[in-house]
Amino acid sequence: MVGFDTAAGASTRRTAAWRPGASKRTLQNSTAATDFGNLDSRGLASLFVFCTAAYIGIYAFEAPLRYVLYLCGKDNYIFLRDALILGPLAVLLAAQALRLRIHPAYFVFGALIVFHGLVLMGTIGDAIAVAYAMKIVANVLCGFFLASLLVSPGKKLLTFMVVIWCVALIGLCLDKFFVTFPWTGIKTIIGNLNVDVSKNWEIQDPLARRVAGFARSSISAAILVPLLGIVIMSHVRTWRLRVVVGAASCAAVFLTTQKGSILALIPVLAILCLPPSRRPALLRFCCIVFMVACVALPLVTLGLYFAHGTGVFSTQSIFLRIADTWPDAWQWILHHQMLVFGVGLGGIGGPQRLYAINSFNPADNFFILMYAYFGAFAVLYLLFICGLVLRPVIGSKERATAATAVLAFLLGYGTVLSLVEDQLAALFLGAAIGALWRETHRSLRVGVRAAAFAT
Repeated sequence: MVGFDTAAGASTRRTAAWRPGASKRTLQNSTAATDFGNLDSRGLASLFVFCTAAYIGIYAFEAPLRYVLYLCGKDNYIFLRDALILGPLAVLLAAQALRLRIHPAYFVFGALIVFHGLVLMGTIGDAIAVAYAMKIVANVLCGFFLASLLVSPGKKLLTFMVVIWCVALIGLCLDKFFVTFPWTGIKTIIGNLNVDVSKNWEIQDPLARRVAGFARSSISAAILVPLLGIVIMSHVRTWRLRVVVGAASCAAVFLTTQKGSILALIPVLAILCLPPSRRPALLRFCCIVFMVACVALPLVTLGLYFAHGTGVFSTQSIFLRIADTWPDAWQWILHHQMLVFGVGLGGIGGPQRLYAINSFNPADNFFILMYAYFGAFAVLYLLFICGLVLRPVIGSKERATAATAVLAFLLGYGTVLSLVEDQLAALFLGAAIGALWRETHRSLRVGVRAAAFAT
């Protein structure tokens, strides 16, 4: 087993054994399919886990890696990391195609890419932007197949996450108080895109200075540390150790000065410090509240102005979103959308740097990015996520709780961040959705009932 309840695996084995004519191979395949998230073999699960671990490692140390590539004049080589996501997806698709048993997620993903990609071709007419956006959302698909392997990992991957989490904390402390890393403030050009690495905000106050440690940006660090902290806390049995991990994670995010991440993280970590029986309901409530805030905030604040201070710990950043970023984003969408279908896949954010650099808008809100990409369908996709959160858990409650905690943090941070554009956030978003899908799916209910009948 890799990070799963023994009881769940035993239930699956009983179910497979009960089926008339079930062979040894059928038993093994059934066990593997249940024990390894939404993958259907141990070999593929190992491939996904290995590539994902390498991907997280590159994400955690992206600043020094980009600096080395910058010195060597090989900035474009950073794109090789995408093979760690696209490669396993291609291998899985090929393996399932040879067996004539392709997972429905591929058909759903393909349909969404084609449809919303054609919308962008009709509104903007840039195929490269569609490919760019497809690369972004491929992280969600990869995460879906990983499912509990990522949000409730086995011993080896969990140990790796603990090491990365600790090193990230050390990097942030060094960057904040002791060392000015050589990669701070460098700018590289990849293709026609300007890339800032550990952006230098030129703030003299050491407590207010925004740092990234070994990550590429402070936003990256404010995503990495909380996500790993949530996964670690979900596995810790002692409440005192959970408090220590939670407090260290909050302190690390405080060093990055990313207020959105802090506000999203505190309630999630506080809930994870409670007894296990009290977590699921509170985390579901947290998810729904954050999702409503994510959708409502950029809508109800249109035309709102308020007094604000200056500095990284003031309300200046939220004011800039309300006064400039969000209205400009809605203006862009209204002028370029196709009926109720939005602008299309890649209709705002990063892909704009390929076809509308002068109109680039970071969106800075998950719902705005979703609406630009998918139009009115964004509401349906968010309602689907809402349904997964509220569905009764049939499988492992521990894995479902960990997935809900991850999802709650991402939705909370998504109120002020277009989180799908961050590789790690998109990966964990897909994993949380995949884990909840797996632990609440009806087929699992059928298997449990069959196992009970057999015994």
